[in-house]
Amino acid sequence: MFLTTSSSKANRHAPFARKTGFTLIELLVVIAIIGVLAALLLPVLSRGKQKAQQSYCLNNGRQMMTAMTTYVGDNKDYFPPNPDDGNTVPGHNWCSGNAGRGEPQEFNPDVLKDPTLSLLAPYLQGNVSVFHCPGDKRTGLYQGSNPSMMGQTIPAARTFSMNQAVGTICPEFDQTRYTGWANSKHAGAPTLSVNGICLNSRKTHHRDSPWITYGQTASIRAPGPAMLWVLVDEDVNGLNDAAFAFGMELPFWFDAPGTYHNGGCGFAFADGHSESHRWLSTSPKKANGSLANPQDYQDWLWMRLHTSANISGEVSPPNGGPLSGSGSSFKYASSLPQNVPDCRVGLGQRNRAGAIAWRQ
Repeated sequence: MFLTTSSSKANRHAPFARKTGFTLIELLVVIAIIGVLAALLLPVLSRGKQKAQQSYCLNNGRQMMTAMTTYVGDNKDYFPPNPDDGNTVPGHNWCSGNAGRGEPQEFNPDVLKDPTLSLLAPYLQGNVSVFHCPGDKRTGLYQGSNPSMMGQTIPAARTFSMNQAVGTICPEFDQTRYTGWANSKHAGAPTLSVNGICLNSRKTHHRDSPWITYGQTASIRAPGPAMLWVLVDEDVNGLNDAAFAFGMELPFWFDAPGTYHNGGCGFAFADGHSESHRWLSTSPKKANGSLANPQDYQDWLWMRLHTSANISGEVSPPNGGPLSGSGSSFKYASSLPQNVPDCRVGLGQRNRAGAIAWRQ
């Protein structure tokens, strides 16, 4: 007769038997390590995602500039119309529709596909996604007229806007200069460069008086094609029509550029390239708002350098304090004593009253 002993009983009395599982302290250590790793990795993953969105956005800008260049080649070197009134008159806008928060076309991509309302549509072959920056997170119910899309939630239709100093208008619209934005006349071929009415910071600017407006690529002489921006990611809180307004003479944001890419903004330039510019100020730009801080002023100066140039070739006044003097030049009261041309006042309008102080 053989006697047997169960393995469990033998193990129970084994001198080196070990308990299985983790102690509470070991679990807490593991959880703490996981938390530290997550804290280290999540920002990296977030930056990686934003970098991918930035690359996608810049590619959209390049595609739109390719379409713009093809349009220019088909239309005797003229840029597409870019009027100042946000109109939807057929044949008179590079891109129609008010696409800001709560606007009628915020979630209506149909206007971007219509070749009579958006003149770049034939050159984009229906790819309206290029009008949108992936960093723009707005979503909402479809606002168009396609029955199959009704009730669907879609991204916002458009983030990009066009430099108000670039583009064309028709002679009939030009007759309305300085008066009104909406309900203006649009007829005939758009063969005049835009007025860019906000360029003088008073909404009364007329082409090349004194800030250059660019109706044809041949007119791009200063700044050069590699420096003149044509398209920009606009901040959604100021987005309206597809023309981006900027004043060259007072440090003030009419329309606000975006900050979708780690505090940077996507631009597409006249030579066809696109890039993201990182703003110095971490404060978001505010449409129809004063500058937030000295860094915001430096951002405004960068935008100014790349938006237009004075037709007389005068240089911008350097940083300084209040101005004093008379005639065609004024003297800074700060550490910059030299006389400099006052480029903020239109040609023929330079006087003491027009010398508005710049403050950093």
